[in-house]
Amino acid sequence: MCAPRSWRWRSFVKSLPFFLFAGILSGMSLARASDPVPMPAGLLQIRLTPDQQKSGFVTVAPVEKRQMETELRRTGTINFDEDKVSVVSARVGGREVKILAFEGQKVQKDDPLALVYSPDYTTAEVELLNAFKVQETLHDPKESQAYIKAAERKLRLLGASQADVEKIASSRKISKYLTLHAPREGVILNSSLRAGLFMNPGDQLMTVADLSSLLVYMDIYEGDYPLVRRGQKVLLESVAYPDKVFPGKIVYLGGMVDPNTRTFHVRAEIPNPERLLKPGMFASVRIHLDRPHPVVAVPEKAVLRDEHGYHVFVESSPGLFYLRRIIPGPDENGWMRIESGLLPGERVAVRGALLLEGIREDNLSRGTGTFTLPAGRIAGTRP
Repeated sequence: MCAPRSWRWRSFVKSLPFFLFAGILSGMSLARASDPVPMPAGLLQIRLTPDQQKSGFVTVAPVEKRQMETELRRTGTINFDEDKVSVVSARVGGREVKILAFEGQKVQKDDPLALVYSPDYTTAEVELLNAFKVQETLHDPKESQAYIKAAERKLRLLGASQADVEKIASSRKISKYLTLHAPREGVILNSSLRAGLFMNPGDQLMTVADLSSLLVYMDIYEGDYPLVRRGQKVLLESVAYPDKVFPGKIVYLGGMVDPNTRTFHVRAEIPNPERLLKPGMFASVRIHLDRPHPVVAVPEKAVLRDEHGYHVFVESSPGLFYLRRIIPGPDENGWMRIESGLLPGERVAVRGALLLEGIREDNLSRGTGTFTLPAGRIAGTRP
């Protein structure tokens, strides 16, 4: 983005008498145009004489379409990867007796989380032991195995692990408590386990999330949709680690545009092997563009800024310029992307744009609207 330039001329013009300005222009003076061209209200016009046009003091350049973007910069929010998050829910009514793992603790798959006393679970254990006794009395092995498998399946549905079931089968003794196990490797989040707390089937007890990779959620403007695709590389930066960059790739593109913001959702997967990034963090994301498309652009020095925003001077006809408000985008190698306000082929002042800006501001202070630069010596040229 180009640095504001107009403030320099504003302070210069206000601090010095205007005859100094005229001396710099070597005889150039200001006067109200005798025959101004009608323009929209509020737009200032500056007219050059034919001799001044030939002097080359003010030069113009066309608005172009250029392949100048190599990346998009967006902000996003870091969140879980939904495929790597598991919720531990109560499958049976009971009372928590002892907590074995706490919030923030890292666990492995099948690690014990808590001990629960449940009459329903104890009843299911007894049914398994009875199934073994039935096996001794039945002469049909298939039928007896069906009883045993049904009893084991019921224990698994109530939350017992395969190891718990095998322990009961081998020892032929019931366990006093149901052990809740971690469904995956990860970190315990949002734990509501409390010793002595009664729980009902369906109660959510805790969340276990694998933070080895996370997702960053971003909103992309609809005009940039052709630039983004799955598999594209991204670089993530966080204020928590200002000197570190986290690489990743885009894994999801939204299926619709938000009618309010005119953006669509994008998700990128970020490997997090050191667990430095945390869900909820804000992030700055750079999306690498491997197939950039042409964008509307002008030379950076053509873009000026005042208290109302950014603008350029557009040449509507030879020697006649008027102010046009624009919305600029990022700059690259001396060129600036134009988001709104200009069309390809229009001609804008490049060299001399800063002078036109200074004259415009002085004319605003005088309360005039359209003026002509009369014939005279411009930038060292002779009349």
